[in-house]
Amino acid sequence: MEMSKQFYPNYSYSPKKIMLTKLIFPPQWIPTQPYLSLPALTAYLRANNCDIEQIDVNVSFYDNLLSKNGLADYLDRARSKFQELETRKELSPELQKQYAALCSSILFGDYVINGVEDAKKILKSKEDFYDIEKLFKAFKILELDLKLASSAYYPSNLTFHSYDMRHSCRSSKAVLEAINDRKGNLFIEYFEKCTLPEVLKGNPGLIGISIINISQLIPGLTLAALIKKASPGIHINIGGSVFTRLINEISKNKELFSVFDSVIVHEGETALLKLISHLENKFNIRDIPNLIYKDGSEIKINRLSSGGEDINSLPTPCFDGLPLDKYLSPELVIPILSSRGCYWNRCTFCDHGYGYSGKYRPREVDLLFNDIKTLKDKYNTSYFTFQDEGLAPKMMGALSDKIIGNKLDISWLADSRFEPSFSGEIGKKLSLAGCKMLYFGLESANERVLKCMDKGIQKENVIRICKHCKDAGIWAHLFLIFGFPTETHKEARETMDFILANNEMIRSMSFGSFQLTRHSKVYENPSLFHVSKIFHDDEIDLSLWYDCEVSEGLSKKETEEVIQEFYDKLAHKYVDLPIWSNLDREHLFLYIAHYKRSVNKVTDLSILIRNIQKRKKTVQIPRKNSDFHPILNEGIFIGAFNFNLARIIHSGLSGNIPGNISNEKVNVLFDIDNNRIFTISDLAKSIISKSNGGSTVSEIIDHIKEKYNIPYNEAKSKCESFLNGLIEKNIVSIK
Repeated sequence: MEMSKQFYPNYSYSPKKIMLTKLIFPPQWIPTQPYLSLPALTAYLRANNCDIEQIDVNVSFYDNLLSKNGLADYLDRARSKFQELETRKELSPELQKQYAALCSSILFGDYVINGVEDAKKILKSKEDFYDIEKLFKAFKILELDLKLASSAYYPSNLTFHSYDMRHSCRSSKAVLEAINDRKGNLFIEYFEKCTLPEVLKGNPGLIGISIINISQLIPGLTLAALIKKASPGIHINIGGSVFTRLINEISKNKELFSVFDSVIVHEGETALLKLISHLENKFNIRDIPNLIYKDGSEIKINRLSSGGEDINSLPTPCFDGLPLDKYLSPELVIPILSSRGCYWNRCTFCDHGYGYSGKYRPREVDLLFNDIKTLKDKYNTSYFTFQDEGLAPKMMGALSDKIIGNKLDISWLADSRFEPSFSGEIGKKLSLAGCKMLYFGLESANERVLKCMDKGIQKENVIRICKHCKDAGIWAHLFLIFGFPTETHKEARETMDFILANNEMIRSMSFGSFQLTRHSKVYENPSLFHVSKIFHDDEIDLSLWYDCEVSEGLSKKETEEVIQEFYDKLAHKYVDLPIWSNLDREHLFLYIAHYKRSVNKVTDLSILIRNIQKRKKTVQIPRKNSDFHPILNEGIFIGAFNFNLARIIHSGLSGNIPGNISNEKVNVLFDIDNNRIFTISDLAKSIISKSNGGSTVSEIIDHIKEKYNIPYNEAKSKCESFLNGLIEKNIVSIK
């Protein structure tokens, strides 16, 4: 089928005649697939003859950090800081925390350096990725990589899902301090070395930075500040849902405008196009919708668009220029959007719709189908995730008809609602069209709580629709919220019992505690929901959520206890909990698609866990045979330190941190797989050091006898007893 420009424009422009604009997606965000904001803007702007380059700095950053060469600099920095502490005579409580972080990195540093490249390959391998043991081992190494890098900039902490510093990202004052903190900000040196040259190449006139999550605030504004310092003439614009939710705060904060020049809130296509025209002296800045900018000493807010973009006039997103081979997935998983806004838009805890302009606007099914077909053909992938807050059954049914009618072979997932119109026929149609997963927001199984949330859900429909999904072979994943204002223990347990009783239909879930978001109906009407106190702090001016207290219902502590109780019960009911509770959405989706054996049967991942359990057997050394070769299991490390690392870590976990501690040379054994640490004697260290697979038990006994000048029977008793204990603890194996 020949695509018209409406679906995929034939871009024709002359970079030499018009201003270059670069769009940037900064860290920190999970690097499993491209985020949709830049490809959507790029397609629109190129269709309007703009010279656009898009750069996913986030995935490039992770790709560099998760490499032998990239991690080496962080390890050197960590070792230098460790030596500073190791030579001290005593450590304060704060330095003890840093010491613990650095010691861990020193212990497993070489192990991670040598294994990180292979671990990253596993996540991208079309074979090894689907070996759950290999995948979990790879993730462990990559997580240790991030832990090591974080320790070099202690107390900063980087994961695949967050970035925290001593400076709060919820405070503009703290953010401005963070972007210049070279000791704690682990992005500054990387940006200077790797990102700035790429961003400044070609002399762009406009840099647009997309910040869609609070975890991107410090890295994104750090990059903005570095660009501004390197090339003050470049206009830096910030866009994304974070600043859309902070319009009032941004409009009063002149200090932030020292880092950037303007902010686009709500939807950005038209506004960004007109900003480009303005910078090319073709358009008055006052007429750009959704723009906040500094004019002299004042901050100006232009007219906010009430209608939003015409979604049916927008082109297919363009992913050209993004490093598609760097995302941490074995398949390219492309995000797609079928609408803007939420068609329900009534949930009292949610403020998702605040990020969009105007009403709910679905894309025409023909256009949506052609988006998918075009992207499938262009980027050679069959995996798609809908990013909508919720697809209506009618929309999914119509799209499925197009997919089936055109024999388009794809796999996809989407968020939906428990609508009465979701029938068994629709479920089977979705399955035939390649739907592998559906996400539903149940939140609670108690009718009163559901009514307070204004979910518009009836429990009988939940059971019926989950059964339709099961019968159609679609994996049903539910979202749950515990601790919604006024929810009682009894009501929370009703939700738990409902899930556990229907575990064959409800295949997985995500759950957490209620969060008071700043534009939700609960926040705007606290007394209606028995929210007795909202904790505001003038310093915390960039927060998208607030702590609160309720006069009725579960307290925060009680909610945490309920969540832990629920998790413990799930562990007994769901064999495959370790898989679906640890894999990110895209990875779980790929697992479900890969192991699906029949169109009308839900994927069974529990067999993967059962196979692991069958292979794990505890083996003890027969006391009458000393010819076995003990070998230390992978992920076990021993080291000698000048301070008692085990005591420091245990004190930190218990919360009973002592005052200053003096140096005390100790040996420690660290088990990273099970997060265990033990203090060991010199004799124990000697036994473990010889447990390398090259010595028999009898040879180790002889070594201990001679080294410590003890009788043979005593050496034999100590060695066999200690090794048996290590085997029972899964620290040593025998071969």
